[in-house]
Amino acid sequence: MAELSSTEQVTPPVSDAPDVARATALLEALPSAAAFFLRSGMLYAVNTLGRERFVVDSRAPLSSQSWKVVLLPLGSAGAALLSRVAAGEAPSTQYAPLGREGVMVDVRAVPFDHELLLLTATDATARDGQRTESTRADRELTTLLALTPSSVRITDVAGRIVQTNGVADLEHPTPPPTTVRELWEFDAPHDIANNRPQSFLESTAMRALSGHVVRRQLLEVRRRGAQRVIESYASPIRNERQDVTGVVLIDRDVTDREQVERQLQEREAHEAALHRQVTHEREHLEQLVDERSRALLASQEDRLRERRLTAVGQLAAGVMHDVNNALNPIMAAAYLLRHHAESPDAVRDYADRIQKAVEIGAATASRVGRFIRQEPLHAGGDDALDLSALAEEVLDVTEPMRLRRSSESGAIRIVRQLAPTVGTRGLPGEIREALLNLVQNAVDAMPEGGTLTVRTFEEGAEAGVAIRDTGVGMSADVRERAFEPFFTTKGSNGSGLGLAEVYGIARRHRGTATISSVPGRGTEVTLRLPRAVYVEPAGAAPVAVPPVVMPKHILVVEDHEDGREFLRRILQADGHHVDAVGTCAEAREKLASSAAIPYDLMLTDVGLPDGSGWDLVRHVGRTVPDVRVGVITGWEPIADTGESHGAEFVLRKPLRAAELQAHIAGGSTPASTTE
Repeated sequence: MAELSSTEQVTPPVSDAPDVARATALLEALPSAAAFFLRSGMLYAVNTLGRERFVVDSRAPLSSQSWKVVLLPLGSAGAALLSRVAAGEAPSTQYAPLGREGVMVDVRAVPFDHELLLLTATDATARDGQRTESTRADRELTTLLALTPSSVRITDVAGRIVQTNGVADLEHPTPPPTTVRELWEFDAPHDIANNRPQSFLESTAMRALSGHVVRRQLLEVRRRGAQRVIESYASPIRNERQDVTGVVLIDRDVTDREQVERQLQEREAHEAALHRQVTHEREHLEQLVDERSRALLASQEDRLRERRLTAVGQLAAGVMHDVNNALNPIMAAAYLLRHHAESPDAVRDYADRIQKAVEIGAATASRVGRFIRQEPLHAGGDDALDLSALAEEVLDVTEPMRLRRSSESGAIRIVRQLAPTVGTRGLPGEIREALLNLVQNAVDAMPEGGTLTVRTFEEGAEAGVAIRDTGVGMSADVRERAFEPFFTTKGSNGSGLGLAEVYGIARRHRGTATISSVPGRGTEVTLRLPRAVYVEPAGAAPVAVPPVVMPKHILVVEDHEDGREFLRRILQADGHHVDAVGTCAEAREKLASSAAIPYDLMLTDVGLPDGSGWDLVRHVGRTVPDVRVGVITGWEPIADTGESHGAEFVLRKPLRAAELQAHIAGGSTPASTTE
């Protein structure tokens, strides 16, 4: 564009353009060298950084200076951009050098209004330097990995291997491992220090992903088609917030280390005795550091294991208490249902089923209690069992569930392959629950319907039962972990305890549990127990004769509202006069105000909102010693604690009405067999 004459150059801008002072203030707010130019090509305003970067004559009027002169440090870039924008082209940016100092800038020209054009020059040297530095660092890292004689692998936080060196690429056949789990499976590592296979969670990669630094762990692995010994190192990669973003794994092959050390000794034999002594002391110090490090890691793992076991014990104890509190009203309701029924067979049959389900729950709570105290299956506590009869019972109990599932999706067909008698010994509640878990899992595995086959058999010294479905089946990985506690493929609909519980029951009964499965074709779980001769009971058990009921004045202390109400109704049904409260304070008030009609018996829970039931037992012993005391608790009884001193009897929830009636009458009943 041609420049204007000197007369035109001093013509003030149009009225809607900002004055020079305001335009300069706008430019000063920019972090770049910037200037306003008139469309005629003359300078209108410039900021301080622009005066430093451009050619601006401070003694001459701005309106007399052309952009061809002002923008000379930008070469042809500045004037060309302004010319195109003045001609109506779209704004654009050009990368150009500024002067001869090696500074690179992003030059941009845009129309500011119909009279002014804005040009900025932003320093891009630092950005290019960062890009160059990053590229150089990548090249250096690649070169370093190529020169390192050890195998090097770099992973991301998900355990995916993102970079390796040439040594690592040669250690495994094609295709190479792409994740740390595949690397663990290929290596099959054996921990030499502890003389045992190394699990995946104990691998150096997983420990580093959890934030630990692993130094010089000695492992035997399968690499290059043979067994090799390596020293494994691992360290987490952290970002500026100290979050773990990946792991660096370095493995050094030390299989030939002994030979190399001997060669070094021969080569260094001519050195001075002092140097040999220093070398010996250094090796000895490294050995001490290695031993101390392993001992410290082992001690830390032991402490962590103890804390985890303590937490599991506390959780199990709380679950046991809550389960028993929930089962107690069910048992009481079953008793009342039978007590008040008008003798229709169906009602009594349902009452029997409720009671059997409660016994299964009670057996579960008992196992939790035994797990807390690590008790084995006690001698003489098992019964002669017929696995075929137990399997038939479980199929009857689960029939409503199968019918509901059949109505919701495809039909589920039952095939019974039950031998006449399959004898073993054990706890009926536990075996029944194991079969119940297996049947429920089989039904869940057939969402579109299918065939459920239950088979019992005797083979040599073993008695067995097999549950087979035609459902979705299991992959090899799922089958391998199926017996792990808390592992589930059902998402939020599963707890991951069913098959783990089956496995534990089998082990407690000196038996085994195995899984055979093909994806898409179904699963079969087989439970094998020691075989025993089963003798059919001679006849029906004699009907227990209820004890003679003498009406008594009884105080019930129970914080669970339903349990308190059901217990009160049971006692009232036997003709007793009952007062029921939920706290220690209310119980003390009742005892203090009962002088006119004294209580004959107090029945109390242990865990009360405002204190312990044992404190209440001792209070009765001090203040009203003539009152008999019985304790009913949902906690697993612990022998030889001395806590029951002062209580005439201790009953465990879920409560059996016959036991309670016998104790109230002054007798006792045999212990429950639900365990």
